[in-house]
Amino acid sequence: MRGQAGYWLVTSGAYVGGELAAEFGHLPPAFLPVGTARLYEYQLTRLAIGRPLYLTVPEGYTPPAEDRRRLEELDATLIHVPVGLTLGESVIYALNMISRPDQPVRILHGDTLFDAIDPALLDVIALSHATDGYGWAVASVASGRVLRLDSTPPGGSLSAERPVATGYFSFASSATLVRSLTRAGGDFIGGINLYAEQRSVAPLDAPGWLDFGNLQTFFRSRRTVTTARSFNSLRVDGRTVRKSSDDTAKMEAEAAWLRDIPTPLRVFSARLIDSGEVDGRAFYETEYHHVPTLSELFVFGTPGHLVWSQVLRSCEEFLTLCARHRGPGQGAALLQRLAVDKTAERLETFAAATGFDIRHPLSFGGRPFPSLLGIAEELSDVLRGAAERPSCVMHGDFCFSNILYDSRARRIRVIDPRGYIAAGEPGLYGDLRYDLAKLAHSILGRYDQIVAGRYSMSATDGYRLSLTLEQTPQQAWLQSALAEVTVDGVGATSTEVQAIMVGLFLSMLPLHADRPDRQRAFMANALRLFGAMHRVLA
Repeated sequence: MRGQAGYWLVTSGAYVGGELAAEFGHLPPAFLPVGTARLYEYQLTRLAIGRPLYLTVPEGYTPPAEDRRRLEELDATLIHVPVGLTLGESVIYALNMISRPDQPVRILHGDTLFDAIDPALLDVIALSHATDGYGWAVASVASGRVLRLDSTPPGGSLSAERPVATGYFSFASSATLVRSLTRAGGDFIGGINLYAEQRSVAPLDAPGWLDFGNLQTFFRSRRTVTTARSFNSLRVDGRTVRKSSDDTAKMEAEAAWLRDIPTPLRVFSARLIDSGEVDGRAFYETEYHHVPTLSELFVFGTPGHLVWSQVLRSCEEFLTLCARHRGPGQGAALLQRLAVDKTAERLETFAAATGFDIRHPLSFGGRPFPSLLGIAEELSDVLRGAAERPSCVMHGDFCFSNILYDSRARRIRVIDPRGYIAAGEPGLYGDLRYDLAKLAHSILGRYDQIVAGRYSMSATDGYRLSLTLEQTPQQAWLQSALAEVTVDGVGATSTEVQAIMVGLFLSMLPLHADRPDRQRAFMANALRLFGAMHRVLA
């Protein structure tokens, strides 16, 4: 049966529980983090679903301001449902709140994602086959009809012949659905069975079904939407991650770091499986870990102080072990090449590509600031005066997006090391302060929020900039906690670490040429951080 009218309902009216809550905190399923976005953003854009669109959330849950703005852009209306309702009761409540005449309603569970759905198909249930022992609703199908659904307990046996309901349902009659759910006492599966007795409901093959409702299925599903920058490509098969690039030297350096780090550090690192070259592209392969990145937890999750304390403690332990493994020469000389020379080179590249005058004075929030080049020179002066210290093992890109957190082991694992100071010269060693600056650029610098688009700024206005970043639940506490971190005598928010951190936002400008809006946000953020650093110095 086909039809176009009606509306959509995404059911996310209860908080995730169990293992998902332990990983990500108190969130409705549609608000779970998936890379640099929330699940609902993929749901509402990938399906290109019609309007009107309604999304249920638990009563008392207030989405962050950036999510409210994004939901408004997606033309989604929130319906707050009382906590403690069954799924069927929640659907009845939502449909009554919507209060529309009898018409089609399409329901998508908040923990489910598909490649595409034909909204014109009515009275259908999307089915597929499950491979996990979680509790599912299995379908009995005969002669092109779904006869009934039956709930199976977690750990129950599944027959290969019986598909499971995947989380998408299209009903031609919302009134019949409400009556059926009510007759079933608010039991969602029982209500669907009563509906199917009155109307012919057909099975629908679920295209590209991804389930985010349980911990294992979440991480398997997340890997299919993993992204990488244009100069890299990733292949994730659930057991390993293969990273490849035309930049042979870069891939070889990263692989060498993972292969050669001292034994005590390997428990904190992704395990190297293989490396080499295929068809002119260098690659390396590491074990895939079913755990979140710190970026996902920081931008989208709601872990409390206890979890973040464990995270920082593990970061500190890793960096302390790195500092104990000394390298040849002094770290300051390596720091000069990495944090001073590179920043100047990147700024010139950015100016040549965009025409932006890096010698032009700037303003931020109405306050005068030096030019980009002037700021870089001031930062260079700070770093030239920094104390000498021996080189040590350095990850080189120790930011939240490259740090995984295993909550069961209470330990971080690092991925994507830099592996070199100068291009073509692989090496393990560098300056501890650079790794601390990378950590600070995620916590103080809020790099991950900018990449995720969780900010606002004024319209393009030449050399006058402003920036407002979303306040995350743990932001203030994390900044204070970072100030207490000291590794091998170096404070994580020391002056030289902050100078490197500000320079990072300048040096990354040409790397984001595909996103001029992000480049401008990075510039504004560099000014924000430079101003904060000067207030400390004053």
